[in-house]
Amino acid sequence: MFERFTDRARQVIMLAGEEARHLGHHHLGTEHILLGLIREGHGLAAQALTECQADLEHVRAVVARLAGGPETPPPGESAPVPFTPRAKKILALALREAMRRNDRYVSTEHILLATLREGQGIAVHALAECGIPPEVAEDALEQRMTAQGAKDRSVIDRLTDPGDHIIQATLRRHGEDRQTMKKVLESLESLHRRLDAMGAPPDPGK
Repeated sequence: MFERFTDRARQVIMLAGEEARHLGHHHLGTEHILLGLIREGHGLAAQALTECQADLEHVRAVVARLAGGPETPPPGESAPVPFTPRAKKILALALREAMRRNDRYVSTEHILLATLREGQGIAVHALAECGIPPEVAEDALEQRMTAQGAKDRSVIDRLTDPGDHIIQATLRRHGEDRQTMKKVLESLESLHRRLDAMGAPPDPGK
């Protein structure tokens, strides 16, 4: 699954694992994914959560109270923190959300959307206790995604705008260079045919 995740999204999962270990939990749940989304700090999800005043320390304290812990370490185990069934569901929903939007990769915004829309995990309850209803966070995120989509389309439109003189000039020069090279090759072929007709000796380098 993670091969479809962006670097930022993978970092969120890595940070979520760190948060689980920091809290003394031996599972990785939606609450840890939420903390990872906030800690990542640069993706659209982190931007939307920051806009909603989601403070990392405050959310972490609420998560610690809701999820309990620290848990007693299982004897003789040092394996990576396993995902809870609900966390696995969130990641699957994030992939589905990306596909629904025709996005090639799963990024932080898809993970947050899936978390908010699933609506039953500790992450959503922690946000609510911090004064951030799921619909408010989702609205902030959707606005960020819409703005980013418009920016991406603007760049694409500029690169493909037939009125862009710089691109037109570049394409024209490229076409002229190809025509010049074609003429050179035709001249060389003509020269070889003439030499062959004149009985020229073979090239000693061959």
